[in-house]
Amino acid sequence: MSTYRGQTPPSSPVDPRIISFFEHFYAVSDNPTAHEEYAQLLTADADFIMGSKKVQGYDAILAARKALWSGPVQTRHHKLDKIFPFGQGSREVMLYGTVDYGLKNGKAVSIDWAGKAVLVDVDGELKMAFYQVYLSFKSTPTSMPQSPEPRAPSPEPMLEVCKS
Repeated sequence: MSTYRGQTPPSSPVDPRIISFFEHFYAVSDNPTAHEEYAQLLTADADFIMGSKKVQGYDAILAARKALWSGPVQTRHHKLDKIFPFGQGSREVMLYGTVDYGLKNGKAVSIDWAGKAVLVDVDGELKMAFYQVYLSFKSTPTSMPQSPEPRAPSPEPMLEVCKS
């Protein structure tokens, strides 16, 4: 079974297209060269929030995506554990999983994350109109600073401490 395929609650059926969408989305997310494909999985005017960084629209999302791969991170591997819909038939979901980072300095970091997504149908394809990711640094090694904020900032500045 793919690590990108999240479990769903049996009491709230989820549109199978949503499950397939996220399976594809996180596979693309872990591909360091798939910047355009990643940005195209969101609507042209989507809100995209990663930690404390908020951008809107295709060009800004594309730039943010490229920035996520230009820092200390060499590899990423997402594991999507669960997908929780707002209700039966809803395209608003909460997500939970982990991401393993392989850093350019040879270190590895595993981080718990949660996300909120709102999907819409665009010409027969699902795309995200809203995507927000919350990162938890509590389960990371002591080399990672702990964030006192309810929403941890983007992992890239936090991972800078792992460069040395």
